[in-house]
Amino acid sequence: MKLRSLLVLAGMASLSLLHAQYGSFDAGAVKSAKALPLVVVLDAGDSPYNRTVMNAVKSEWKFNGASDFITVSDLGMQPMSADKVYLLKTRRTDPVKFEGTFMAVVRGWKQKKGEALAQTENCFTSIPVEQELASILIDPKAIAEGKAAPMINLYVKHLQDYLRLVEGGKITDKATADRTYTDRTRLVRETELVFSKDHLDKSLPSADAIKAQYTSAFSIGDVIAPVEAQDRTKMVSDAVITIGDHKNKHCFKRVFNAGTGELMYLRDDAAIFGKKEGFIEEDLKAISRAR
Repeated sequence: MKLRSLLVLAGMASLSLLHAQYGSFDAGAVKSAKALPLVVVLDAGDSPYNRTVMNAVKSEWKFNGASDFITVSDLGMQPMSADKVYLLKTRRTDPVKFEGTFMAVVRGWKQKKGEALAQTENCFTSIPVEQELASILIDPKAIAEGKAAPMINLYVKHLQDYLRLVEGGKITDKATADRTYTDRTRLVRETELVFSKDHLDKSLPSADAIKAQYTSAFSIGDVIAPVEAQDRTKMVSDAVITIGDHKNKHCFKRVFNAGTGELMYLRDDAAIFGKKEGFIEEDLKAISRAR
């Protein structure tokens, strides 16, 4: 297949995954879900994800008044409840067949007789899109290895921030969501932006390469420390590459406030043939020029 065709297909896939990173735009649906209890669905067995999401929900989840914890296996043996909201992991496949894993806030529904919840690797694969209230792409491998598990704290805060924006009427469609995050991007320059070396593309091999495009305060180092310290004065990088081979992977780059979990910047690029696998010059330019 020609490169141009691959790029077109990757662009179609990007739209699919990018939409899934938002969620519902229905303020009424979010408001009604707010009054329901939250059920957090954990991995089967012990895992870094379980430990971190339990602590994050207990300390940070304010959207619902009550919460409970069950495992993937537990949910597989009982029907969804229309009177509950679930925080769980989903797996979605886009038009060119590469996959993305998400943390998602899902409104339960009354399942039909015989309707089962399909799941693989602790991720549900048959959640109807219309039931998702908010979701964000995650890196299950990095989380399972423990090195990215603390980022779940940011994701939990971000999901609630998104729900509040929809509930308050600030986000009503994809365009207003994009505008909301674009308006925040200029604020990144007022703080220190901490890049993980793992989140930088090989085209940005050093601090000097970054300085050539980004003149505000930044460092290359540990993004986990400011997240664990809940340091509102720092922004942190995050990059997730979708599951796939070298011909169709996609890289989603994000910048979060390390303390509040607010999403400050979002951009995605086709990461085919080993290129654009992290932040690139175009990201630095976009943050530098944001107004």
